[in-house]
Amino acid sequence: MRVVLVALMLCLAMPAAAQDDDAALRAAEQDFAEGRFDEALSVIEPAARAGDPVAQTLLGTAYDTGQGKAQSASLAQDWFTRAADQGHGPALLALGLIALNGREGVPPDPQLAADWLKRAMGQGVPDAYLARAQMMLDGTGAPANPTAAAALLLTALDLGAPQAGLALAGLYIEGTDLPQDYARARSVLVRAARMGDGPAMAQLAVMHELGQGGPVDPVAAFTLYQEAVSLGETSAAVNLALFMQQTDGYWTDPPLAHA
Repeated sequence: MRVVLVALMLCLAMPAAAQDDDAALRAAEQDFAEGRFDEALSVIEPAARAGDPVAQTLLGTAYDTGQGKAQSASLAQDWFTRAADQGHGPALLALGLIALNGREGVPPDPQLAADWLKRAMGQGVPDAYLARAQMMLDGTGAPANPTAAAALLLTALDLGAPQAGLALAGLYIEGTDLPQDYARARSVLVRAARMGDGPAMAQLAVMHELGQGGPVDPVAAFTLYQEAVSLGETSAAVNLALFMQQTDGYWTDPPLAHA
C-alpha cells in the first residue's frame, strides 16, 4: 500500500511541476521580448537542451538576431530545426524566412523557403501565409500569381493576422495586380481594424474621408484617425491634423491641428 501511495503522490506532483516549468518558460519568453536576454536565456537554454520546442525556437531566435547570443546563422538553424522536427509552427516559419531572405553564409533558397512555409501553413501559422503570399506577388522562385496570393492573404486574415488584411486591401486599392475594387478593400480593412491594427485604421479612415468604396463618413473618419493615432500610427496623426483643419464639423480645430 505504501508503494502505491508513493507512486500516486509522484503522479499527482508531476503535472504541478510541469505547470511550474511552463510558467517559468512563459515568464522567460516575456523577459526575452522585453530585452532581458541574460535572465531569459538562463531559463530558455536548459529547457531547449531538454527538448522543449518553444525554448528551442527562442534560443534559435537569440542566435539568429544576436540578442543575448553571438549571432550565428548555423546555430540558429540548428535550434530551429530541432523544434521544427517536433512540428513547431513558429520554428518552421523561422526556417522559411531564413531560406527566403538568406543570412551571412546562407544564400537565399526560394524553393526551400516555399517548402518550409508550406509546412508552417499546415500548422496554421498566419505569418507563413503572409510570407508565401508575398513570394507569389514578387514572383520569388516562380511566376507571380496575384490571385493565389490574395487567397493566402485572406486566409492569413481569417487566422488573425491583420497585417494581411492591410496588404490585401492595398492590392484592391492599387488595382495593379488585381482589379481595383474599393468596396472590397474597405470591407477587408474593416476586419483588420476590428483586430486593433493601427495602419488598417488609418487607411480605412482615409477611405471614409474620401468616400472610397462607400459613402463619405467624416464622423467615422475622425474616430478612426483618433484610434490610429492612439496606437502610434504617425501617418494618421498627419492626416488627422489636415482633417481638423480642412473639414467642417465638431472636430474642426486648426490651432490644435497645428499643435
